[in-house]
Amino acid sequence: MRIGAAQLIILDTPPHAAVSATVAALSGHRASGLVNAVLRRLVTEGEPDMNGAPLHEVWSHPQSLTARWVSRYGREKTEKLLEWNNSVPGIGGCFPDAEGDLEKGLYLDDYRIIERTGEIPIDSKTRNVYLQDEAAAITGRVAAELAAGGSVLEIAAAPGGKTHHLQAAAKYVVSADSSFSRMHRWRKNSARLHWRDSIPVVTDGRMPSFGSGFDTVFIDAPCTNTGVYRRRCDARWKWSDEYLENSVTLQRELLLAACELVVPGGFLIYSTCSLEEEENRLQAEMFERSRDNFQRISLRGPAELVMDGMICIFPFDHQVDGMFAAAWKRDK
Repeated sequence: MRIGAAQLIILDTPPHAAVSATVAALSGHRASGLVNAVLRRLVTEGEPDMNGAPLHEVWSHPQSLTARWVSRYGREKTEKLLEWNNSVPGIGGCFPDAEGDLEKGLYLDDYRIIERTGEIPIDSKTRNVYLQDEAAAITGRVAAELAAGGSVLEIAAAPGGKTHHLQAAAKYVVSADSSFSRMHRWRKNSARLHWRDSIPVVTDGRMPSFGSGFDTVFIDAPCTNTGVYRRRCDARWKWSDEYLENSVTLQRELLLAACELVVPGGFLIYSTCSLEEEENRLQAEMFERSRDNFQRISLRGPAELVMDGMICIFPFDHQVDGMFAAAWKRDK
């Protein structure tokens, strides 16, 4: 039913084709009659009038999350965020050779946007490009600058979006993730992009089994993903207060375990793709209260994206995905 509705409302498929093809796909299914009736009514009556409907219904978001954002940002800003989340994201990446006629990104000199045509052309220009939002590339670049020339442990590394930047700058990178399937994707990306001195490890970042420390430990923390709903449309339906609480607990455990693997004088970097204060600023403040031998340092990102030394990217304000990053230096 949703596929048929999408054809009628979004793709402008001729009504007879959208309805008949959708019903034909349900041939023999007991719901075929219902789907046929609903889609034909949609053809004749069009979309329902949403004037006056609650924001969460108009923009198809969880009610509790929408209410949370309204209380924090106000109705107008929340509606802009919801609209952004329902927009079509661009496709792009950092190009080794940034010359050419591709559209430039907003913040990085070598970030380029690829025209959305339905397929990604794999040629000499795109073969070595990791496709990601510019916000993710910014976070990776900022981390790579601190990691330059040293050893790096990357926690929650798969599928490798940050590895791509870290390995280009570091002496070597140990990329760890708790998921075999996600690390399989990491290995495919590593082979395609020829990542150098990068070692994949499947392990729980809360109980890392490493005998020595690293110059830099980078945590690309699992989170509620509220900053990237535009790209991960279905992720919004995982939202709940319990999901947030579980994410915060996991992040805290990762931070407190990972910091022990930073050598004296080394760096700890923490990043999420969440907009929630509990996962970002409050998490950073929690860490600082619990570990006074780590001092926060200012990250060198684009000035408009840095607040109190931390990367703080808000989607529609900055026109890229929502991201957060903070970093500390361990006392010698």
